[in-house]
Amino acid sequence: MRSSLIQLLSFAAANASWTFIPLLAKELGLSDTYIGLVVASYAFALFFSSYLFGRASDKRGTRILFLRIGLIASSIAFFLQIFITNEVSLLMIRAISGFCIGIFPAALVAYVYESKKNLGKFSAFGSLGWFLGATLAGIIAMYFSIKGVFIFSSLSFFISFLMSYGLNSTKNKPLHIPLFPTKIIKKNLSVYSAMFIRHLGASMIWTFWPLYLQSLGANFFWIGVIGSINSLLQFLIMYTLTDRLKPHFLIRYGLILSAVTFLLYTRATIYWHILPVQMFLGVSWSFLYVGSLRYLTEKNVEKATVSAMLDSTKSLSSIIGPFLSIIIVSLGDYRTTMYIGSVFAIASFIIFNLLESKISLKNQKNI
Repeated sequence: MRSSLIQLLSFAAANASWTFIPLLAKELGLSDTYIGLVVASYAFALFFSSYLFGRASDKRGTRILFLRIGLIASSIAFFLQIFITNEVSLLMIRAISGFCIGIFPAALVAYVYESKKNLGKFSAFGSLGWFLGATLAGIIAMYFSIKGVFIFSSLSFFISFLMSYGLNSTKNKPLHIPLFPTKIIKKNLSVYSAMFIRHLGASMIWTFWPLYLQSLGANFFWIGVIGSINSLLQFLIMYTLTDRLKPHFLIRYGLILSAVTFLLYTRATIYWHILPVQMFLGVSWSFLYVGSLRYLTEKNVEKATVSAMLDSTKSLSSIIGPFLSIIIVSLGDYRTTMYIGSVFAIASFIIFNLLESKISLKNQKNI
């Protein structure tokens, strides 16, 4: 249960800050282009850190050590956000935050899998944390300030760090993993490529998501509520359903529902139109994420590495997505990113099925 609570608190901390960083940037008078750069810098640091420390966790056979280092480092980094006063401090501190938060997730996932716990239920607590983070962030920002949200994030990470001392510290057999694991990538290319393309479209949308909601009339409170609906439904779906269905089924329907969700966003004319659409998003991400995580951990012995590479794949999309979003918004508007995101989700569905068909044919020939 402690591992699930750590997942909950760390996700709450990350989402609370993420929700209001673009709005803080606007208060500082920064342009949409610079906001995209800030989002990309956070994602790049997370991309690098996730793979670096996920691989290290498998190579050293340790999980708890990297978990504790990551949590305390994240607590410090997210606290530093209260000192953001200009574009330089915003860029640097968010990059540091991205690096620190990438240290521990893969080690935590590997620890949970090796403890023979259900990954769906465990992932559900991440979504519940996402829900609590968005909801509490909206309330804190409304009645206190955006910087109060950053203090909340820091405290959540610190509590998670203290809770990690209640986990059983075990030593796993060290694994030899090359710096660039070509075989692992090829073996799981269908999942990584589908996640990359789908999340590329999503990251284009999320770059300016709070600003899009503001344009539809949402205030700080409703921006938090809209995010929380998606997360709450994710918790329910992950906790009750995703461990019962096959990973391939979850991935395929997660991709299709993502395409539907992104398209429906474009039809909103006022912020409350987004509320029912968030239910589609909750189901689609629950299916795609847990399906991908189960596919990778059930098929590979390098548990931390493959889950870290999944996080790195998402982060790589989040690096490229904001830059594409800047170009797209300059030529169109926020809705244009949603149309393109829907096309990307359909493309990822097609590519996943093609690559899985090749794997099936290859296996049949080897029989």
